[in-house]
Amino acid sequence: MSFDIKPATRVGINPLIVAYSESGCGKTYSALLLARGMAGPSGKIVVADSESGRASLYADVLPGGFETFDLAAPFSPARYVEAIDTIEASGAAIGIIDSGSHEWEGPGGVLDMAGDNEQRSGKAGLHNWKTPKFEHAKFVQRLLRSKMPLIVCLRAKYKSRQGKDERGKTVIIKDEHVSPIAAEDFIFEATCHFEILQNHAIILTKCSHPSLRDCFPKDSTTPITESHGQALAAWCSAAGKPMTPKPDAHLTALKKELWKITTPKHGGDKKAFDQWLFDECALDKLPEDLTAAELENLIVKAKQKL
Repeated sequence: MSFDIKPATRVGINPLIVAYSESGCGKTYSALLLARGMAGPSGKIVVADSESGRASLYADVLPGGFETFDLAAPFSPARYVEAIDTIEASGAAIGIIDSGSHEWEGPGGVLDMAGDNEQRSGKAGLHNWKTPKFEHAKFVQRLLRSKMPLIVCLRAKYKSRQGKDERGKTVIIKDEHVSPIAAEDFIFEATCHFEILQNHAIILTKCSHPSLRDCFPKDSTTPITESHGQALAAWCSAAGKPMTPKPDAHLTALKKELWKITTPKHGGDKKAFDQWLFDECALDKLPEDLTAAELENLIVKAKQKL
């Protein structure tokens, strides 16, 4: 048998972080600040830039600097996998993909791939999505298998839909919140994700662990800083401890009752307690290993022997 079963622990992890917002809210700079805090003062940050060199605008303001390369069209999932391989091979402490939205809607991205398939086949239908979705799934799996932390920036927009007003007239209704431009289930795979607001503060929209929330700003007026990256790095490197089951109150009460009623026989000595139960009550395992039902039966038997 090749499986090794052991107690679960929260070991040091390489998180996948997703930041999304409308244009101008500070996705790139927020990602760089978070990365610098996570990588430390001299840790290597590498940015895969599909935004025409936008990340390089911050070359002179990010402490410690960073390295970058152009991620140009075609923006196929395979190209993004290649970009992650390149970042990993560079020895980076952390990688940034800015932006991941091109993999979905950019030239050569998933939507384009499905559209090309439909044009070639001359038929609409789900069959056009089979290969694009499969390639996208391989990109997501590559993100999750990364040997380093990754931050993926996504563009976002307010979605609109048709609806009816109070007079029954057809109107266009705009969502109250932005939606990331990516596959609908993409951000579900993230360790955490957040929306960046116009004031450069964030709204944390997912946390995979209760204590992870403490690594981020506590309100919607505080932007991301290096200190948040430092807190996140500390959280990721903390192994944590396996949770021990809480004692069953009823079980605990039964054990206390058994100990109390047999005190005249054991005088407070655990070894004598166990021996009496084995000899007089035909106990075949330690009292602490008994279920509630077994303890109840043992108490009845012990009272008969006293």
